[in-house]
Amino acid sequence: MMVGSVDQRTSNVIGVASVFLDNSFNAMAFAGMHRAARERGYQLLLSYGSPRSIVERGAALRRVAGWIAMYTIDGLEELISDGTPAVIFCAPSMGARCPVVRAENRDSTLRLIEHLIGLGRRRIAYIGKASSDDFIERGAAFDEAMSARGLEADLNLLSSFHECSIVYTEQRLKELLERYGKLCDAIVAGNDEMAIGAIHAIRACGYRVPEDIAVVGFDDISAAQHCDPPLTTMRQGPELLGRVAVERIIDLIEGRAPEQLVTRVPAELVVRRSCGSPAWEALLPAEAAGEDPGEWQRDLLRRMNAVLEGPTHLQPGERSPVWPEAEVISRGLGAALAGAEMPEVIELERAFAAAVAYSDRIEVLVAVVGQVEEAAARQLAGATAPDVARRVKTFLHRARLAQQRALAASERRGVRSLERLVRANMDISRLLSPGQAWFDERLLWLRHTAVRVGCLALWANDRDPHEPELIIDSVHTSDPGVAALVGSRYRAGLFPPPELLAAASPDEPSGYLVMVPLMNGRRDWGALVLGGLHVESFADNLQPMTMWVSLLVAAFERHDMEAALHAERDMLAAAYERERALSSTVRELGCPVIPLLPGVLLISLIGAIDGARARQIMESVLSGVAREGARWVLLDVTGVPLVDAETAAALVQTAQATRLLGARVSLVGVGPRMAQSMVELGIELRGISIFQSLAAAIHQLTRRAG
Repeated sequence: MMVGSVDQRTSNVIGVASVFLDNSFNAMAFAGMHRAARERGYQLLLSYGSPRSIVERGAALRRVAGWIAMYTIDGLEELISDGTPAVIFCAPSMGARCPVVRAENRDSTLRLIEHLIGLGRRRIAYIGKASSDDFIERGAAFDEAMSARGLEADLNLLSSFHECSIVYTEQRLKELLERYGKLCDAIVAGNDEMAIGAIHAIRACGYRVPEDIAVVGFDDISAAQHCDPPLTTMRQGPELLGRVAVERIIDLIEGRAPEQLVTRVPAELVVRRSCGSPAWEALLPAEAAGEDPGEWQRDLLRRMNAVLEGPTHLQPGERSPVWPEAEVISRGLGAALAGAEMPEVIELERAFAAAVAYSDRIEVLVAVVGQVEEAAARQLAGATAPDVARRVKTFLHRARLAQQRALAASERRGVRSLERLVRANMDISRLLSPGQAWFDERLLWLRHTAVRVGCLALWANDRDPHEPELIIDSVHTSDPGVAALVGSRYRAGLFPPPELLAAASPDEPSGYLVMVPLMNGRRDWGALVLGGLHVESFADNLQPMTMWVSLLVAAFERHDMEAALHAERDMLAAAYERERALSSTVRELGCPVIPLLPGVLLISLIGAIDGARARQIMESVLSGVAREGARWVLLDVTGVPLVDAETAAALVQTAQATRLLGARVSLVGVGPRMAQSMVELGIELRGISIFQSLAAAIHQLTRRAG
């Protein structure tokens, strides 16, 4: 296995290449990555796209010490061709060079099938995204489990689904149910979003969940516990997956070979009503029965952390608690038993708020309080003070109230997040309308979000394909040092600058940068970089960012189209002015008034004669006659291509007007073709003498003068 050393140009940045950002599973995985990176002194930079697209754009290539490739290895060989180490996250192996971290798909699927069979389900279907390696693994495990139990695996519908979203699954499964009826009595979905979409489709077709068709999923995203009915699922532990991936890449960066090539992260079965089972009950830690009476507070703290975190099975040794704030609760129960001053509700609420930030699963938080109640019951069994039961009852009431307030506060933050999202979307939509907004602060809409730092970087117009540069167009920040970056240029490989990484508030759970390309099938404008994105954000995930990027790309497209239209309009206006000037010149040159002999004017006509030209000829003839005192006007029509009724009428009118001034008009240059046209049109030129050539006209005039 190749182990690369840290390139000093890349500092301590871990790059994550992910083709998916906008779902809850990824948000939790990124949070786990960030926590693990910070513990080891590293920073996290998420790049939206496949390894191949990152290589093609070149951004951050020299900033990153090691890569985590999520869900695809397309282009990974090129990305790490310079020896940069990489870890593969939930994607196929590339051999001994890159360790792989992924979920335990086989055992998880077997447990789900066993659970459904234990509930009496026999006709079980599997749905998943056909192009996902994880879903393919789960599909293979589904076939294995069904065959091992003598059941038909003919409802492995993996090839029938090409997306894994709620809306797509609802639409596709509804089509199948309407075509084939109640084709199964249980559905195993490849992820929770597909499972929720399946529930919607089943109910839309008039069936009940779980009475008619049970539904189970994978991942245990936040929405799983809030859908109707709450979803039974395999909790894949995305935070743990992210943590393990970071630990593996840091080992490679620092020159340590991993102990194993493939790490499988186990899952936890979370049973809820969507499969028809009784409500889920949190499992007590195995050590609960052997509690040391002298260490009960320490043991309670450990057990509350174990329930909150769930089983990991990866690091059996001593670990730092995920919920150190629980000490307030164990200490408070001790104070109630001892008759000391108990913590107030607000202090307990702050402790529970930290638990909610780690996991908002209602059943887990209820189980945590259950641990406190059981510890209180055990301690009360040996208590002798007369009022100790009353004090413990008061403390437990405060603990339950604090837990409910912490949950309610989390929900309120979610509502406020939605309100901010609406305001941000209204603000960003201004960029799509014509006006000054596009030329003002383009990231002003971020003021309505929880984003701590934002940066809009555009490719330089003088882009060098070998060393392209990004120019920081605008920033959203309260840090003057970051604000001063506007206008700075960076080579793509060294972008984003260290100031942006530091400004993302790295000590927060979401204190990392996310870099998303601003591009479509026609053009690549640059990148949007956001830091501290999903604290109190919509649906606890990264969906707003995808929407914002789409709106920004639309705004860029509109601006480019408007600029092109303005340029085309200016070009047409300039062409019109040139045409008008040329027409004026042609008119002046096309009707010159030349004094040929004393009292004789020659006017040579060139080109077709329309109404406007006829008026010009008449004006030129009359003004020339008046100015020169002419008695004779020769209209040379040699350059006129044809004479039609309109042209003849114009000539007759000119002759009539000229006679009113006491002068005569003669046509010069009437050839055989023109004469034939006049005859065919029945044109009579009364009072107008005709000469075949100018020489003939001059000869006749000089004879008369003689």
